[in-house]
Amino acid sequence: MSGINEVPKYEEKQDPTHVEQAVRSSSDSVKYDETERKLGVDIDEGFDPDEVKRVTRKVDWRLIPMLVLMYAISLIDRTNLSVARTANNDKFDKELGTGGTNNRYSIITVVFFAPYIVFELPSQFGLRAFGARLWLGSAVFLWGLVMLGMGFAQNWQTLAALRVILGVFESALFPGAAFLISCWYPRKELAFRNVVFYVTSALGSSFAKVIGFGFAHLDGRAGLSGWQWMFILYGIVTILIAILAYIFLVDVPSKAHFLTEREREIVMTRIERDRADSIPDPLTWAKIKQYSCELKSWYFAFAFMSTTTSSYALAYFMPRILTIMGFNNVESMLLGTPTYVYAIIPGVICGGIADRIPKMRGNMIIFNAICIIVGTAMYSQLPAAQRGARFAGLFIATGGGNSNVPLILSWQAVSIRAQSKRAFCSALTVAFGGIGGILGSTLFFQREAKQSYPTGVFTIMGLNAATALGALAMMAWMTMKNKKAKRGEGLIEDAEGFFYQI
Repeated sequence: MSGINEVPKYEEKQDPTHVEQAVRSSSDSVKYDETERKLGVDIDEGFDPDEVKRVTRKVDWRLIPMLVLMYAISLIDRTNLSVARTANNDKFDKELGTGGTNNRYSIITVVFFAPYIVFELPSQFGLRAFGARLWLGSAVFLWGLVMLGMGFAQNWQTLAALRVILGVFESALFPGAAFLISCWYPRKELAFRNVVFYVTSALGSSFAKVIGFGFAHLDGRAGLSGWQWMFILYGIVTILIAILAYIFLVDVPSKAHFLTEREREIVMTRIERDRADSIPDPLTWAKIKQYSCELKSWYFAFAFMSTTTSSYALAYFMPRILTIMGFNNVESMLLGTPTYVYAIIPGVICGGIADRIPKMRGNMIIFNAICIIVGTAMYSQLPAAQRGARFAGLFIATGGGNSNVPLILSWQAVSIRAQSKRAFCSALTVAFGGIGGILGSTLFFQREAKQSYPTGVFTIMGLNAATALGALAMMAWMTMKNKKAKRGEGLIEDAEGFFYQI
């Protein structure tokens, strides 16, 4: 096996921009034989299986836990408004003027998503220019300062303005994390890692309601209300996590200084054999225009939006939904967490199936979309007397949504090549997730609370039905493209030996 610090050879069919970038980054690159670059061969050929497992675990422990911490606090900081509002007998509404039938709370909730969507793609340029550690760590640090500021807001307008700034800084993290994970693992290992990353983050963030309720018991200390203490303390936690990110977060494999030369060679060779894109290539506006014309990118974005509409709705409104079911304020704060604990089960099972069983990626997304539809119908449409069944619906809907978020990201990631394309597609998909956030936070109208929010729940069911039908169409199209490629009637992703995983 060849060593480090030599420029990789590329076959004629490779995108020439890879060669240009490889020359510029030759000190960080790995040299490959032509046979090693041929797609479709065993990615572990020539390596000791135990050594591969050891290196993979080393990457797992260095990459995933730090991203989990960062994204968990991201979910907490963007969705903890419901806790702040519910705790201390609605003191939040009284002091900020968001009570009654006005839409001020909805405005505060939704203004986060406009900058979050707009800055998704530009954030990827910053990630490539400054590296993950500096770019993502700084983003977390800056929104931690914003959270501190939210604790001293005197009116709803100030809080809304700070939520806008929060959206700017948080826009960098999720597409950056999705991009990083997709750069480190071959396709057969990607769905499970994405599931662990997302479901663990969601589980951690679910405890925020319990912890936030505890923070709210500082009500009156130092002349501050409980909701103010909650924002301040979460801001401090966020800043501490940012400091950890500056120390421990890693970049793409070609810049992995925590690995030995041999370990880095194993990681990059497996990726080259799997999809030939371990070497970074520049993201340009010309490429963005090209990537924007591919229909599959827009399907994944739509499916992600459909799923996040349900996930955000539950994140923002589950305490209210539980209250409608007859639970008191304390119970509504506590009973949401078990639904996220349950979500680990379908998430891990579906992620494992998607990675290990051929032609099951689309089927897993269809299954979870159906779970969202069924669960949403149960918690909203069943008679009030069937409280246990309605509560079970929250489990089913939460499990389906939190499983499909990483599964959709994974199916998108295994269907493309080139790091520039990963950066673009990650940003596009997560940006549509922000649109789902807008829908999930605005379609649950307060005036419809007694009717269990019919506008919101029927929109969720319709979107996820479209996602399931779209997955069937995507599977049929990918099957057709694979058959043509095997007959020599064209290449998929401009690479011989690359086939869609269905």
